[in-house]
Amino acid sequence: MYQDIEYSLENGIALITLNRPKVLNAIRIQTYKDIIAALNTCEQDDDVKVVVMTGADGKFTAGNDLRDLLPEGDQAGVSEGVANIFAALTALSKPLILAQEGVAVGIGANLLLHADLAYAGNSIRYSLPFAKIGVASEGGSSVLLKEAIGAKNAADLLLTGRFFSAEEAEKWGLINAAVEDGSALEHAMKAANALLKNSEGSMRAIKQLGKSEGHSERVAKMVKAEMDEFYDLLQTEDTQARINRVLSGGK
Repeated sequence: MYQDIEYSLENGIALITLNRPKVLNAIRIQTYKDIIAALNTCEQDDDVKVVVMTGADGKFTAGNDLRDLLPEGDQAGVSEGVANIFAALTALSKPLILAQEGVAVGIGANLLLHADLAYAGNSIRYSLPFAKIGVASEGGSSVLLKEAIGAKNAADLLLTGRFFSAEEAEKWGLINAAVEDGSALEHAMKAANALLKNSEGSMRAIKQLGKSEGHSERVAKMVKAEMDEFYDLLQTEDTQARINRVLSGGK
């Protein structure tokens, strides 16, 4: 059923594993489709109480597969995938827990803004490299990151595209804990099992009440505005040159 992820359900916990280890679990259009389908399944399946997302082979994700952003790639498909994945995330009424190791770039870092709990290995490297490759930020991060960690910290991460650490992410409240490398999934599953003891209806209500009025519509509007800018920037010579430099191993 799935090409780019693994999906399992055991004892009420759905586990979604990004599974393109040869490319650091980079997210191509098919990956978006698989994740969206899995999230929709989680929302509709009454047997799913908690959702955990992780990455195969000790890596979370290197972010968007840049080959899709070239002129010969399906740029419109990327825009659609990004819009739909964040729509699925905002519609998810069940707790979502991230277990991240190794690297979490672009959307991999932005997912922190849409998860309920998150655990990361101590040596993980986060980055929001949109300005470095010449595109707009996505996933609502242009606004949500500022609200989460403050305007100056958000500007630092988005304008520089620098790597930041699990320690910094924990300090800002983007993750619950920086844990020993290789143990993020263990901590996420422990948290998931603890949640299974609680009232499912209560957890859904708490999650819904924690969102601002019109949250889903607000996120959708932000994502559309971001992806409009993202798409326009993709057409420029500068952005295409930057993407090609990265793909060829340049900096």
